Amino acid sequence: MPNPPHHREQVRQRIIRSAHQLFNRHGFSAASIDDIMAGAGLTRGGFYSYFQSKSDLYAEVISCFVSGKLEGADFADKASVRSAQIIRDYLSCQHFEDVAASCPLIGLPNDLSRSDQSVREAQEAALRMMIETFERGMTASAQPARQCAIALTSLCIGGMVIARAIEDRALADELREATMAIALKLGSWA
Repeated sequence: MPNPPHHREQVRQRIIRSAHQLFNRHGFSAASIDDIMAGAGLTRGGFYSYFQSKSDLYAEVISCFVSGKLEGADFADKASVRSAQIIRDYLSCQHFEDVAASCPLIGLPNDLSRSDQSVREAQEAALRMMIETFERGMTASAQPARQCAIALTSLCIGGMVIARAIEDRALADELREATMAIALKLGSWA
C-alpha cells in the first residue's frame, strides 16, 4: 500500500528537526548523517532521496528556522516594537537554555568558515533578516541605522555565543542581561 501524499514531507520535516537539534548541540562537522537519520527514526540509506548533501540539509535547517520566525511574526506591530522583542527573545533565559531548538547562528560560528557556499549563503540570509529588522526599527534620531543594526546583530549573536561558551551560569546570565540592556539602549528601545 503506498504512503499518503503528505508522508514524504512529514519524513523530510523529521530529518530537518533532527538535524537542527544535532547541529546546535554538536556543531555542523560533528553531526553525522547517521546520527541525524537515527534522530529522525530512519536509516542512512534514505538520506540522499531527501537531500543532496549534509550542507544542503543545513541550508534547509536555516531556511526553516528563519521561515518559522517570520511566520510567527506579527508585522502589523511597529518595527521598533518588533526589534525590541527580537532582542528580548534572542537574549532570553529560555533561548539560552534551549540549545537544541535555538538559532543555528549561535552554535555554528566556527563551522561557518569551513562550510561550503550554500551553508554560508544560508547563514548570510539569516543575518540579513536580523539586520534588516533592526534597521527598520530604528528611530530617526538613532545613529546611522544600518551601522547600528549591524552592531545590534553582532551584539546579540556574540552575547549568546559567549554566554553559552562559559561554565559559570551566573556570569552567563549577567552577560546576557548586560548585552540585552545595551542592545535595547543602542536601538533606542529601552
